[in-house]
Amino acid sequence: MTSRRRISAVTPLRECPESNVGLALVLPISDRLDALVSLAETSGSRTNRKELLASLILAAPTDGEELAEAVRSYRRSSAGQARLDGEDGGSSLTVAPRRPGPRPRRRLDR
Repeated sequence: MTSRRRISAVTPLRECPESNVGLALVLPISDRLDALVSLAETSGSRTNRKELLASLILAAPTDGEELAEAVRSYRRSSAGQARLDGEDGGSSLTVAPRRPGPRPRRRLDR
C-alpha cells in the first residue's frame, strides 16, 4: 500500500505526481480522442491524448445527476455517433489500426 502524498494547492497540475489508470477505450472513442487532439493542435494548442483526457475530466460537471446522464448518454450511443464529422458511417465504420505508444504528431505549417 502506498502512502498519501501532500501536494501544495498552488502546484500546477502538469507538475503533480502521476497515478496510472488502467484504461481501454472502445475503438470509435479512441479514434474520436485522436481526432479531438488533432482539432486542438489545429487550433494551435500542442497536446496529446493524456493531457486532453485530463482536461476533459477537470472540466466535467461536479453534479452527480449530470454525470449520471452523461454515462447514460454514452451507453445509448452508437459507434457512428462517436464520429466528429456528423456522418453516421453508414452500416459500418473503418477504424485505423494503432500501434502502442505515443501518436505521431502532425506537422503544423503556419
